[in-house]
Amino acid sequence: MKTKQEYIDALECITKEYYSTVRFPKETNKFNSYLRLFKGLVNEHFEEKQETHFDCFEEKEETNLEHFEDDIATVGFDFAIKDGKIMSCKDCCCSECRFDDSDVACYTLRLNWLYQAYEEKIRLTQFEYDLINTYSDCHALCKFSDCKQLRKLKDKGYFKSIDYDTNIHDVLKKIEVIKDVNS
Repeated sequence: MKTKQEYIDALECITKEYYSTVRFPKETNKFNSYLRLFKGLVNEHFEEKQETHFDCFEEKEETNLEHFEDDIATVGFDFAIKDGKIMSCKDCCCSECRFDDSDVACYTLRLNWLYQAYEEKIRLTQFEYDLINTYSDCHALCKFSDCKQLRKLKDKGYFKSIDYDTNIHDVLKKIEVIKDVNS
């Protein structure tokens, strides 16, 4: 874990590097808003750490930033997510990117996503997804084991990554469709 001062020093280095090049006012305003956001996040993070006295007893959730740190470092901060994979924004069409939204700028969505808790995806084939998606209208408390057809298919080798006691709606929120069975 880095200290607050290390984060602040890194932000200062980034700022010095940025201002060492000639920029347009619009770019500078955007950069300054990002800088304020990051400083606020650093301050907020370290204030929360000081307020809790029993951190050693709390289970800390891994953020997307922590989980995908190496992938992001490889492609750079200007990244996209396509089919659950991190890639350079240049290598992905906007319409195929997770951060495509006509109402919100993709860099804002990217920043928000970085600090969300990482959730392990349930990997299903297109067939498995299509099948389980037919249960999307079931009762909110409906479990995988409550569906006879799904149970029988699981016994035959389908839905390997889903436990019998998993809620159907929870599965539908965490699905990542894979191209073929061996992926």
